[in-house]
Amino acid sequence: MLILVGLLFVGIGIVFGALAWFFLARTRRFLRTAVDATGTITDLVESSGSEGGTTYSAVVRFQTADGREIQWTESMASNPPAGQRGDQLLMKYDPANPQKARIAKTSRLWFMPMLFGGMGALFFAIGVVLAVVGVGQ
Repeated sequence: MLILVGLLFVGIGIVFGALAWFFLARTRRFLRTAVDATGTITDLVESSGSEGGTTYSAVVRFQTADGREIQWTESMASNPPAGQRGDQLLMKYDPANPQKARIAKTSRLWFMPMLFGGMGALFFAIGVVLAVVGVGQ
């Protein structure tokens, strides 16, 4: 039984690892062509978090290299928020589609690869241990 549970955990770890790889590749591809801009937080959109707390998505206004004014709302809500109204922050955006933008903070750029990579490594390691213990029984 431990061998089956261990193999299940190893499988889940591999799936999470594949998701980490996907998000890592997507972020690296974005960063290869992304352009820097300085943005200003103009608003914080409140929403209910999964555990009942309040989370915030920053609404950021920035100007592209060719002078277009862009208003962008981050898709990842958090608590604490990325900043307060009026705060300036570094942005990265796709020059071909400036609505594809991200706040240029390590935690914002690399959150998904780190989350899935960590979970994948944990599940994989637990699965290996369970499978080895199961073989020994």
